[in-house]
Amino acid sequence: MLHKGGIYLNEFYSVGLLIASVLFVITLVMIPVQYRYIKAMEEEKEKHKRKAGEVFDEMPFGEAFLHQNTQINPLFLPANLIAYIIYRLKHKK
Repeated sequence: MLHKGGIYLNEFYSVGLLIASVLFVITLVMIPVQYRYIKAMEEEKEKHKRKAGEVFDEMPFGEAFLHQNTQINPLFLPANLIAYIIYRLKHKK
């Protein structure tokens, strides 16, 4: 084992691998959730013939806050991007 700066490198790599594994699992779990959310938002826009900004402006504060959190949260960003790509591939116009 190499020692560098007071931390054993094996321990450093183990912690990094653990964090990467947790993020991977979170992403896998969140892809279907984000996909359903994107699908529901697109259906809402089409149903009411509104643009995305108009739909968000009419949301109650709590719902708008949750929407912003699910779309911008760095923890969910990979899942959101993958779900968006899957949605666009399945619903080409």
